[in-house]
Amino acid sequence: MTASTPPRTADAPTTTAGATPRTVLKVNDLTVEFDGTTAVDGVGFDLAAGDTLGLVGESGSGKSTTALALLRMLPPGGRITGGSVELDGQDLAALPEAALRALRGRRIAMVFQDPMSSLNPVLTVGRQLDEALRAHGAHPDRRERAARAVELLDLVGIPDAAGRLRDHPHRFSGGQRQRVMIALALANDAEVLVADEPTTALDPTVQRQILDLLTRINRQTGTALVVISHDLGVIARTCRRLLVMRHGKVVESGTTTELLRAPQHPYTRQLLAAVPRLETPSGAAANSVPGPQPLLTVTGLRKTYGSRRRAVTALDGVDLELHPGETLGLVGESGSGKSTLARALVQVHAPSGGRIRFRGEEFGRGGERTARREVQLVFQDPYSSLNPRMTAGQIVAEPLIAHGLGDRAARAKRVAELLEQVGLDPASADRHPRAFSGGQRQRIGIARALAPEPSVLICDEPVSALDVSVQAQVLDLLARLQRDLGLAILFIAHDLAVVRQVSHRIAVLHGGRIVETGPADRVVTAPEHPYTAELLAAVPRLDPAPAPALTSRSTA
Repeated sequence: MTASTPPRTADAPTTTAGATPRTVLKVNDLTVEFDGTTAVDGVGFDLAAGDTLGLVGESGSGKSTTALALLRMLPPGGRITGGSVELDGQDLAALPEAALRALRGRRIAMVFQDPMSSLNPVLTVGRQLDEALRAHGAHPDRRERAARAVELLDLVGIPDAAGRLRDHPHRFSGGQRQRVMIALALANDAEVLVADEPTTALDPTVQRQILDLLTRINRQTGTALVVISHDLGVIARTCRRLLVMRHGKVVESGTTTELLRAPQHPYTRQLLAAVPRLETPSGAAANSVPGPQPLLTVTGLRKTYGSRRRAVTALDGVDLELHPGETLGLVGESGSGKSTLARALVQVHAPSGGRIRFRGEEFGRGGERTARREVQLVFQDPYSSLNPRMTAGQIVAEPLIAHGLGDRAARAKRVAELLEQVGLDPASADRHPRAFSGGQRQRIGIARALAPEPSVLICDEPVSALDVSVQAQVLDLLARLQRDLGLAILFIAHDLAVVRQVSHRIAVLHGGRIVETGPADRVVTAPEHPYTAELLAAVPRLDPAPAPALTSRSTA
């Protein structure tokens, strides 16, 4: 194993009976290159039956590339140039493609990050499970496959499993779609399950359910589990052992408990220092003091979709205020109405009822014209929200053109100022989004939102897909911009530790209604509503309990 510091030796895996379980996966000196550039450099580890291993590191560290290399599913341009991946003695890196297909999905399987893009939208879930069961010929009988499909959905906790087989993926929630992905991976009783960012962008309660599900499957079936994540709290909750990766190399390894409590490598300590802690008091007061009069006022806001016969209520009488210089954190589970509220405030969705006032003027009576320029949205996914055919400079200049601000020379000067303001080199204005990292793309999105000189930023999950070190940089940037420009920020996120860190106040949205609002520290330390307490209880903590003994793989 190549590492900057000698890795710790993990505790010898033991079963509950005290016997050492067999090693199912052995990775030796794995090296992966993309067009001559080394992405994974000498990675090695052993994985025993029933073991749980976490891979962490920031974007570009090589953790997802390592995961894809285990199943030889690298994207075009990537190839394994050294080392081996031995599954029960068979080197997957050297197997012919036909032999590899016979093992992939049957003995080693993968759960991908985004279930909606991984599931076929035109096929029912039952059809997709049937295909997975037929792929390896283990279930030739159609009725047997149908029964097994119901069993799998029941195993991963989908209610009314038999009835849901006829539903298409869009009929499932985000958490349920991830459960379906896990069911597909388990269809043929895989011995090794690789989960790549399985809970990214999920709210705390759904995230907890998915992590509990993976843990339960690991303990019940003895399936070995590899979890790739930028969230150290996820790893602490799920994995017995941990590898920390940087620049394609393993820099530290050991049991999760040891490594999180006493990290040895400076990079590991740096990662841990960047993780927002739920116990840390809000730092928003040091950045700005909210003004006394509200800038944005929402009263009785309602939004329904569909027809009168089949109406779905997304917002049901929402009241809130946002003051100049204030950060209001908005939290709630998927489907609570957070993003619908954000889009109503920037006039993407027209409200079905209630009132929105900006600077005292009501939307529909003149207030929306001022708000159209002064209320701007920062999106969750910077890559999908940036036009890949436009340069960074063109993207940032777009709002200036839309609002008729300045001539070409003035816009070019303003673009350079904005890029510098968000920490990017103005000379990079001619580069396209693909040439930037995830954190840099988010900075471009923030620069675009700042272009028309807004007084309000609506940040819809702006850091949920970023690793902890880049997340910290973006949060520091938002705090500095608020301090320098006096911005009011509505910060929407599912990570309560992040929300407490950046917010003066927190509003909790549940079922389209605000169920609790108050100072950030009070809401986190002394929640008044049961739902708020439930959200807080679901937050993964960085202080793991001692790892349980391994469970032998079930033969049932």
